[in-house]
Amino acid sequence: MKKLLLLLFPFFMQAQDVAIGHWKDYLSYNSASYITEAENKIYCVANGGLFYINKNDETINRLSKITGLSDVGIKQVAYSYELDIVIITYKNCNVDLLKNNHIINISDIKRKEITGIKSINNITIRKNIAYLSTSIGLILVDLENEEIKDTYNLGDASSAYKINGCAFLGDSIITATSQGLFYANVNDPNLSDYSSWSVFQAQTNEETYDNIVYGNGNINGDYWYETRSVNYNNSTLVRTKFDRVEITKDDGAYIELTHLKFENILYALNDDENIIWVADSVNGLLKFINLDYQERFIPSGPVRNEIYSLEYEENKLYQCHGGHANFGSNSLINNGVSIKNNYDDWTNYDRYKLGNARDILEVAVNNGVEYYASWYHGIPQMKDGELVIKYDYQNTNGVLDTCWYSNNRIRISDIKFDSEGNMWALSSEVNHPLVLKTKDNNWYAYSMNQNQVSLFFDDLLIDSYNQKWGVLGRGNGLFVYDDNRTFDNQNDDQYKLLNTNIGYGNLPSNQTYCLAEDLDGEIWIGTDKGITVFYDPAAIFSGYNFDAQQILITEGDYGQYLLSEERVKCIAIDGANRKWIGTEKSGIFLLSEDGLQQILHFTEDNSPLYSNNIVDIAINHENGEVFIGTSKGLISYRSDATIGAVKQGKTHVFPNPVKENYNGVITISKLVKNATVKITDIGGNLVFETIANGGQAIWDGKNKNKTRVSTGVYLVFSTDIYGEEKVVSKILFIN
Repeated sequence: MKKLLLLLFPFFMQAQDVAIGHWKDYLSYNSASYITEAENKIYCVANGGLFYINKNDETINRLSKITGLSDVGIKQVAYSYELDIVIITYKNCNVDLLKNNHIINISDIKRKEITGIKSINNITIRKNIAYLSTSIGLILVDLENEEIKDTYNLGDASSAYKINGCAFLGDSIITATSQGLFYANVNDPNLSDYSSWSVFQAQTNEETYDNIVYGNGNINGDYWYETRSVNYNNSTLVRTKFDRVEITKDDGAYIELTHLKFENILYALNDDENIIWVADSVNGLLKFINLDYQERFIPSGPVRNEIYSLEYEENKLYQCHGGHANFGSNSLINNGVSIKNNYDDWTNYDRYKLGNARDILEVAVNNGVEYYASWYHGIPQMKDGELVIKYDYQNTNGVLDTCWYSNNRIRISDIKFDSEGNMWALSSEVNHPLVLKTKDNNWYAYSMNQNQVSLFFDDLLIDSYNQKWGVLGRGNGLFVYDDNRTFDNQNDDQYKLLNTNIGYGNLPSNQTYCLAEDLDGEIWIGTDKGITVFYDPAAIFSGYNFDAQQILITEGDYGQYLLSEERVKCIAIDGANRKWIGTEKSGIFLLSEDGLQQILHFTEDNSPLYSNNIVDIAINHENGEVFIGTSKGLISYRSDATIGAVKQGKTHVFPNPVKENYNGVITISKLVKNATVKITDIGGNLVFETIANGGQAIWDGKNKNKTRVSTGVYLVFSTDIYGEEKVVSKILFIN
């Protein structure tokens, strides 16, 4: 099966601000694993993503689903100099050809159903054929005709051998298989018959044929000296070990290249200009000229693609990388948190920066001070990139108690600030799980008379009535706690445990995952049976009915509850009070304010979304950018809604000026909520009128006759809820 896609130019998609309806890549690229050279370009595979260096100006250019690739999880890349074609293989055995600024997708191997492991292990190009060494044989791709040409199965009559690599020596084709080296005449018409292949007898304990190394790796002390990769180009053979590059010239000269940045080398090559490029899984793509280190290339991004949670706080995006096994054993992730500012610069706080705290699950920020929830080591507090203190059992007077068994673990799942600047946290497997640090630095803890051994917590929410809501892990529903604003007096506190029973929440399922308060004060809950809503959270402790209600969607004579077949893993509310819903298997939904209408539905099949498994969602309410954390990495979508300003001030127009080659929508943001927006020409003639979506309005650049406006300056008028109208922006059109 072949599919043609247009390759978009990547530079526009990586701008700091993208147009409404466009996507943006935030993948990690720091762990380099494979390199190939093309005409004036060096391609590098990193963390399953792909970027290339333009050798003329050393600019970094990313390629992903956003720029036209058909899949995620890239494994290798190769280049045909004769045909000027880049071939890309994926971990799931999908194949793309980058040809004449188009992507041709060949999905035959991906779709082929087999028993056992299916993988593409290497790419070798000869003339117009790409030979793919796979676990199911040697598969030939015709690069000119863009199709699978043949498959060579090596092995006996009962099974095919796994092929790890392929190379050519004269008229011989040599394959490295799971059962040793085999060879045949490349012109033999019966190579699909395994009997046409013969065992290749190596002359020494290590023989090298282009991209095949046949030899005996060995363990010496604590170091792994097995050859990782081999590459031959420009009369130079390059082998890699985990900490060095071995270079052998055709004249027999041998050089061993070492450097402090070599921590875990996976691949290296010598390009046509005798520049050595090294792919290191820790330090990215490294460049050496005359064996001297020059620089490293890592596209800006998070330190890793794994996401536990996302938060957008005080103009920064926080991507937490920690984890646990269903609230049990720790994932022991040391990478902490990756932080993005508004200039797309990324910073990482690892375990050591955070005072030895591992498995960071959440973050809360108050006036530039950051508090991190560690599912092992309590709460580190950071200010201006430096650790202020790590709160644990000792420095909180025992309020942050350790969990019931050994190792002194303090398992914090979430942190939130209330409207008065007090910090609240949830701690699992303790007698007093709801924890408070007041703005005066006094610590308190609250109990719900629970069994400390079995109670685990996930998300925390503080609603408009100052009630604390929490998700109980392992299918135990929710809790709501009211401290009555008397921190040091627990006698007037109230709490409820919510479940599926009528009068106790009426949840569709006790397996809850997330909760969010919308702009009307309603509490939306995500479960493994869809969504339910507490429309009157103020009634929780009133003695009157407060139960949640599911949203009934009707189609003709039939009705069903909203997303009742989905596991809803996350919910975010945008500036127009719409609901962004992330599911485990069906991607992301944008629903209307009341949930009755589906506005958008993105999946990995109809959008650049990396995976249908959505882990978390965060929104930049200033510009409407929706950050979507998937199981395969971070991506964002620029929506058309922002939070409305309280008082009309300076607005932001994007793009401005609007040039002749721009055909997207123009956004006017930082408006007051639901403002009436009018656009006129310089003479005062009305061109366009609309209502802001939250705090943002969009214009397609056309007049009332649906034709593009002419070159000139256009005035933007905004009218607030009191009827006051004023000019808030000017837009320059160039045609």
